[in-house]
Amino acid sequence: MNITFLAPCKDLSGGIKVIATYANLLMDRGHQVTVVYPKTQQPALRKIKRLLIKTLNNQQDHLDTFRGRLLAVDTFNNQTVPPGDVLIATAWETAEWARDLSDAKGRKFYFIQGHEVWNGQKERVYATLKLPFTKITISSWLQTLLSEVSGDQDISLISNGCDFVLNEEQALTSDRKYDVGMTYSLIPNKGADIGMGAMLKLAEHNPALKFVMFGSESPEGNLPANLDVFVKPSRQHIGDIFQQTKIWMSSSYEEGFCLPCLEAMSSGAVVVSTDNKGVRDMIEDGQTGYLTTPGEMLELASRVNFLLEHPQSWQRMQRASYFRSKAFSWEKSADMFNQVLTNTPLKKAA
Repeated sequence: MNITFLAPCKDLSGGIKVIATYANLLMDRGHQVTVVYPKTQQPALRKIKRLLIKTLNNQQDHLDTFRGRLLAVDTFNNQTVPPGDVLIATAWETAEWARDLSDAKGRKFYFIQGHEVWNGQKERVYATLKLPFTKITISSWLQTLLSEVSGDQDISLISNGCDFVLNEEQALTSDRKYDVGMTYSLIPNKGADIGMGAMLKLAEHNPALKFVMFGSESPEGNLPANLDVFVKPSRQHIGDIFQQTKIWMSSSYEEGFCLPCLEAMSSGAVVVSTDNKGVRDMIEDGQTGYLTTPGEMLELASRVNFLLEHPQSWQRMQRASYFRSKAFSWEKSADMFNQVLTNTPLKKAA
């Protein structure tokens, strides 16, 4: 089949990584895949400067890892989007674009990775959920929410997989460089201020603790003394960071899935996360990690501190969370994705 993904952007976000992963895996299954995304409107000098920085630092956006046809367009219309058998919208904006494209572009699917109302466009977002597209989502809570909003009771649930597939000997180690780690983002919904506040509380309680953080930006302000920060690290480096960290914190208010938590679990780190809903499919509170109240910095710090001061509990939870992560596989998920694309008939508008 000829499959076209409509991506909302080209960047280092987790959602774009998932799109690139599925696009490559569908190519491995014999399909012709194109990813179409909007051109970035930048002055020529800024484009040159960004390209130079990217080249010198060996930086790659997630779509740079895609092996198929990558197409940047000024606008999405019947002239710029190629014809095909399947057309997959991957965000609410792209669902609006897909809505107006002809049937020659393929059977229309909507791959929903999050509750995209944080930017104040709830009415438009929910309108796209009611479009007569075949819907696929990534977590149980999203499947329930989408069914309630759209009235569609036939939404496929396909969980994300994990890049870092380690054996027991590699993952179940206790000798780790960092005590606590987290990802950093300027997006308010990620709650980075809560996570950083928890780090400061932990450092105040035990100044010897070592912390690590990575993300697309560098944090500013009051930071723990023993903190290593990595901006836009490679995937290999990210894997090393997870494997070198005892406890991984997630402070988000809401997540569609929370892929970094799964990747940390598969690397032998124990996750202490806010109950952002996306982690519920992988973390059972008190068994495969801890879930805390979103926005409650002291509760987050307290759970982390308990594990640091009770190594036997950490080891028990490390083992349980590692084996829980083994249930998530990109290959298995890609097989399910492929089955939905090939077996689902075209939905008709009411």
